[in-house]
Amino acid sequence: MDRVTALTENRLPTILVVDDEEIIRITLQKKLARMGFNVLSFEKAEDALYYLKNSPGEADLILTDIKLRKMDGIELLQRVNNLDDPVPVLIISGHGNVEDAIRALRYGASDYIRKPFDINDLTSSVRSVLKRKFEKKETEVFGQYKQYEKSVLVIPNTPELINTISFNLTKDLVPAGLFNYTTSENIALSLKESIANAMFHGNFDIDSSLRDSGGMKQFNEEVEIRRNQEQYRDRVIKITYELTPEYVYYEIEDQGKGFNYQSLPDPRDPENFFKNSGRGLLIIRIHMDEVSWNSTGNTIILKKYKVCRNA
Repeated sequence: MDRVTALTENRLPTILVVDDEEIIRITLQKKLARMGFNVLSFEKAEDALYYLKNSPGEADLILTDIKLRKMDGIELLQRVNNLDDPVPVLIISGHGNVEDAIRALRYGASDYIRKPFDINDLTSSVRSVLKRKFEKKETEVFGQYKQYEKSVLVIPNTPELINTISFNLTKDLVPAGLFNYTTSENIALSLKESIANAMFHGNFDIDSSLRDSGGMKQFNEEVEIRRNQEQYRDRVIKITYELTPEYVYYEIEDQGKGFNYQSLPDPRDPENFFKNSGRGLLIIRIHMDEVSWNSTGNTIILKKYKVCRNA
């Protein structure tokens, strides 16, 4: 059992599943229980919200459909983020609900899973969100004392590092007074997507369309193959990070051949939105104020300006 499934306080992580389709609730409950989680399912968002208000600190993650009969998943997300102790929310979105999924990301959803969902995608997203949540609890925060910080990291092609790096490069944003919890989580998600793109599509030179044609299992198998191939294994990612009183800045450079970012398809098109390929760039563009690339396309530059709390 890893750190996600073996918590302190002698309890397993608790996931709330909210969906008005019984077959979906049953399926998710069985799959998540086999992964080692305690799962509570609700037909109505109102019931899940009632549980959260009356059992503070008991839930670790919410997995909710957007389309519900009364209060929908986006309203639930907004209300959860207004609680004293917000809980991460993963959104389930059916094919074609492009605008709803974009709204969910803007309102602070940790990620979205499309129907019909791939169990490998679901597992990856759940573990990623929970790992970040528990890392935050275990980390002593000194960010409130920081006024300026700049660092350069050079990391190997190790996928296991992505979550840890995105956490460490965003953990001081809230205590430093730049952003609230939701915005900080959105930046962390954007950073994770950027590093993953640099590693998998840049350094490993794996076409993103493989996830659509072969699924997550085949994609991960190809990653493992290339991690051991001489032409890829020694490549690194250079990350430049700068925190100031006005903004946070990230520059992620890989050693791949780059790409023509100007020819990217519009991910807001329903035909492209729910494809695995391109979803990361949409998330990045939604959450960051400025997104740009160098001339060869192997360096992405992200910038987010301080959110004025009184505005």
